Amino acid sequence: MWRGSSNVATGFTRARPAARGWTSKAGTSDGQRVPSIVKRRPLLQRPLYLLSLVLIGWTPLLMQAQADSARLAGSVRSSINGLPIAGVMIAVRGTQVFDVSDSAGAFALAGLPSGRQMIRILYRDSVWHEQNIDLKPAKTLRLSVLLDLDAVALAPIVVEARSIRAERSLAGFYDRKKRGFGRFYTFRDLERRRGWTLRSLLGEAGVQIRCGPAYCLPVSWGGTRSCIMSLFLNGMRLSPDDMDVIQVDDLAGVELYKRGFDVPPEFQWGFGNNCGAVLMWRRS
Repeated sequence: MWRGSSNVATGFTRARPAARGWTSKAGTSDGQRVPSIVKRRPLLQRPLYLLSLVLIGWTPLLMQAQADSARLAGSVRSSINGLPIAGVMIAVRGTQVFDVSDSAGAFALAGLPSGRQMIRILYRDSVWHEQNIDLKPAKTLRLSVLLDLDAVALAPIVVEARSIRAERSLAGFYDRKKRGFGRFYTFRDLERRRGWTLRSLLGEAGVQIRCGPAYCLPVSWGGTRSCIMSLFLNGMRLSPDDMDVIQVDDLAGVELYKRGFDVPPEFQWGFGNNCGAVLMWRRS
């Protein structure tokens, strides 16, 4: 979505839907073409939202250039009312680095490799998008993410209530642990496994990992067939192949349910889904 601004280097604008898949159509006043990406809405499904990225520019870091010294920072806002959007996950494929936008819509990733990289952007179950970017050593690429959905202005008391709800979610972790369903890793358990990836943790717990050419997936059994387990981070559903992005060092608790009927009802995704799930709670 193109946003007219003197410091905007690259933009994305809504394109006319084609028959299938992604289409592009965009231009600037000087005749140059810039990429535009939009996902066609599938029939009989909940509507997707247009995700737009605007590369604002490079900001030099006040530090010595080092290996894996590139940084990515920016904000997520509604293209409708300009308000910040929290809970959007930004990850760089092939690394262990990710962040989730805060109540101000801000995110920041450090220690990234330079060169051509692919970022993944996830928001609830409605937006899933990947985009190539170019990172330079010892510099910060600033990224503006625009979502075509209404953001709600939150009073401070509401933000405080969200913090309380997060604490209650972790309290629910211990309540569910007492029931004896699934396998639970407490903060102390995870501290003894520092430096592990989520894949290593699941492998230790006996979860089968199946790998393709580009990614690996956690697999369980639903009835008489194998199926892909769901991943949740702080209650937000992630793509299963984000397993290698998540580090145990960033987590305060992990719940592992290998069987679908053991998964708590609020985390059962999809009608008739009998597969298991991994629930993760991030450290504050």
